[in-house]
Amino acid sequence: MNAELENLYAVVRGATRIPLDWQTVVDEVVEGLEGELPTAEAVLREIPAAARSGCERSQLLHVEPDGSFSVVALVSRPGQATTVHDHTTWCVVAVVAGTEREERFRLDDSGRQLVLTGVRIDRPGTVSGFAPPGDIHRVTNDGATVGISLHIYGTDLGRIGNSVRRTYDLPILQPQERF
Repeated sequence: MNAELENLYAVVRGATRIPLDWQTVVDEVVEGLEGELPTAEAVLREIPAAARSGCERSQLLHVEPDGSFSVVALVSRPGQATTVHDHTTWCVVAVVAGTEREERFRLDDSGRQLVLTGVRIDRPGTVSGFAPPGDIHRVTNDGATVGISLHIYGTDLGRIGNSVRRTYDLPILQPQERF
């Protein structure tokens, strides 16, 4: 048993026991995890050796038995990025090693272009989250070392496979504001 990860699951479990709107759940999970994250070593002990270097990026660590949440470790090499995508449910991201750059977008009025609405640089200990709609984003390992982050989703990924609703391959307009 990995006590550090079990503590994380307990925090999320507490925040998801009472049905609330998604943003409230996100806020409670973020608040509960700030200052309480597992170490990178604790996360790495739970994933296969091949994934520890970022070769197999997404590793499912936990699915709550009632399906209320799942936890995924994302391990990435410097420069690796996700596609621009959105989600089917709320998400909380906790960086435990490395540096992540998160870009957030919205569709323009025509629906044919993305507008970059903000950029965050997250370092170890950073916990943030969001709930659809308005969750179009891309995450890039912006550092010089392997990055490790925990992604907590409000769904049973063992049942649905992943939380990505759709990916976007559209032109991107320049930033207009920071978040």
